[in-house]
Amino acid sequence: MLKLIPNKSFIICIVILIALMAYFTKDLRTEMSVKSTDLSELSINNIPLSKNIAEIDLTAYKKNPDFNDKHTKDADHRYFENFLIVYSSSGEIMKLQTLSESEFSSISGHKLQKLEDVKNKLGNHFVDQSYDSAQSLNAIVYYDKINRTKASFVYPHNNKQDQIVVWTILEKY
Repeated sequence: MLKLIPNKSFIICIVILIALMAYFTKDLRTEMSVKSTDLSELSINNIPLSKNIAEIDLTAYKKNPDFNDKHTKDADHRYFENFLIVYSSSGEIMKLQTLSESEFSSISGHKLQKLEDVKNKLGNHFVDQSYDSAQSLNAIVYYDKINRTKASFVYPHNNKQDQIVVWTILEKY
């Protein structure tokens, strides 16, 4: 005979399933809640996501000795002193990230060093979210739904004066 699952166990299973679904769809809800922003002119180290890795002279950048480059089945990660670049086996750049305050993102040649700069150039269609609570970092995140690009501008949330962008993450999603 089949033993029926007690009501308590069934309810607990349903609650766990709902919690898992909510966790795995939170990014989708965030993306859908904000209007699209054109990020096609955004670049890091004057490198836009639209370029192929073969078009970039990477010898112009100094390797970061603190990180080892990594190759996976899907992507290559290359670490330089002030930024990270991730590209697919076909050469498509999938992610660019600044690694320090000494390099900056830019849009149409205008550097984006402070949150005020970012908001003035990209507008107010962003989500402000916690990035790393242990380090007191937040991020404002813009979505380009046409080009399937996401830009995160990370900043220390305890500095209310000149909120400087600590690093920028530009990636395909």
